[in-house]
Amino acid sequence: MVALFLLLALLPMTITGYFANRQSRQAIQNKINTYSQQVVNQVAQNIQVEMKRLEYDTIEIGFSELVQDLLSNYQTLTEWEKIDAKYTIRDLLVKKFSFLHDVSDVLLFTVDNEKIIAYGDEGYKLNFSADFQEPLLAEIKRENGRAVWTAANWEDEEHIIERIIDYRNGLIVGRVIKSLYEGENIGTVLIRTNERFFAAIYEAIDLGTGADIFIIDQKGTIVSSRTTTIPFKQPFPERALITGLRKQEETGDQVFTIEINGHPHLVTFARLESADWYVVATIPYAYLNYEARLIRRKIVLLGLGCFFLAVLLSILFSKSIVSPLHALIKAMNEVKQGNLSFKVPDNSKDEIAVVTHHFNAMVKEIKFLMKDIKRKESQKRKAELMALQAQINPHFLSNVLNTARLLADAQNAENVASLLSSVINLLHASMGKDEELITVRKELDYLRNYLNIQEYRYYQKFQVTFALEEAVLDCKLPKFLLQPILENAIIHGIGPKKGQGQIEIKGYLYEDKLNFTITDDGVGMSEETINKILMAKNDSSDRFSGIGIKNVQERIKLFFGEKYGLSLVSLPNHFTTVEINLPIIK
Repeated sequence: MVALFLLLALLPMTITGYFANRQSRQAIQNKINTYSQQVVNQVAQNIQVEMKRLEYDTIEIGFSELVQDLLSNYQTLTEWEKIDAKYTIRDLLVKKFSFLHDVSDVLLFTVDNEKIIAYGDEGYKLNFSADFQEPLLAEIKRENGRAVWTAANWEDEEHIIERIIDYRNGLIVGRVIKSLYEGENIGTVLIRTNERFFAAIYEAIDLGTGADIFIIDQKGTIVSSRTTTIPFKQPFPERALITGLRKQEETGDQVFTIEINGHPHLVTFARLESADWYVVATIPYAYLNYEARLIRRKIVLLGLGCFFLAVLLSILFSKSIVSPLHALIKAMNEVKQGNLSFKVPDNSKDEIAVVTHHFNAMVKEIKFLMKDIKRKESQKRKAELMALQAQINPHFLSNVLNTARLLADAQNAENVASLLSSVINLLHASMGKDEELITVRKELDYLRNYLNIQEYRYYQKFQVTFALEEAVLDCKLPKFLLQPILENAIIHGIGPKKGQGQIEIKGYLYEDKLNFTITDDGVGMSEETINKILMAKNDSSDRFSGIGIKNVQERIKLFFGEKYGLSLVSLPNHFTTVEINLPIIK
């Protein structure tokens, strides 16, 4: 009992603690998921605004009259005109970029890729290496007017001396410049901005211990980062990140999980449409689960306290339960020995008292059932006696009828001989006392003999059709079970009807039962008549049956139980159907 109480106390506490910890952890993670996703989306929007502003700058520069004239007529201008135009453009861009943007350089390229420094440090001119510049310009021309973004670091430039100011990490946006009048390509504009300008947008955001935010391109290369642990323009060490980004972008879900350096991290991201880049935030699950671990520790301590309290209470309550149980066990042993008069007194109102009350009620019910079984056995024997009493000296009558049949044969009275043969067969069947159950095949033989007798009484008054499944013929049923039903169909159904009637006898197996239906198209009967027939004490219609429909119902229930029996359905002046349900006995 103590062990059971402890188990019942420990199991709910364990389940409750498990689900409480799981739900709290899930709630914390969901909130952080939502918060981090909102932060990343906001960062992406802020960065997108700056990127759009720089893209608009490329358009503004490309559409300015100074740039249009310079690039359209570059090959025909003198060196002095080129220098003058360059400085005029430079003065314009100095006013534009000195305070509004962290733009370090603006480069113009002619159709032949001749470089013009439109804005930047003249002492430390921006010179891209050929390996970096040529593919970039080719890509910009392929896009034919769409802005192209890329990242450039110190290795992508050619240097005579190292710059004093650290402009090594930069983001480049470029666009083809088209003639305003003819629409043809006349050159290219590149704007280089310091990568720190973008990193400053999200540098102060705190998503938790160990969390980080950075920008990554479609190839998995870092294009902006706020920490040296994620180096600029280097592939992200976990290639699963870019794979996950592409996969989640297809599904529309902005949150997923990967392992970074062997530790699970939550990843949330937002796409930068201008450059096909992603703003990515990674949050370690160690941080996410920190508060959940504190809650779990408190749940464990609380559970231990409840467990020790359950130990104490179980010892106290088990004593109040064991004593009544011993009394109940003693009573069960008495009943086992056959003493059905034993009763357990218990005046308390607890669960054991309820069990005791049901035990006493069960013993009382057993006594009642035993009396009922004896009563039904007595009724069964009375029914058998009633069937035997209906046989008016069958041995003597059989001998007399057999003599009459011989005389009819001697005088060539075939009709009389056939009638007497059927009567003799029925009498022989009624004299058989050894077996209570016969096959359906043998029962049909009795029915045919009975029909032969009735055909002489009701000449061409009825036709009988048999429709029985082959599997039914070898099943067993009580003797003379179908004959009283057929007798009622002939006498009370077809007899009063004008003209000839039809009777159909069906037998089939369905839902583990042996089923018979006897249907006639006679005068039918009302519901009141059906009730009278089923409630009648006896319905002895002729000398051969001696067993009424009510008696058939009682025989079925005595043989097989209340689950089986017969039912009547009738419509006055149309039909009557009697359905019989029996168990399948081979």
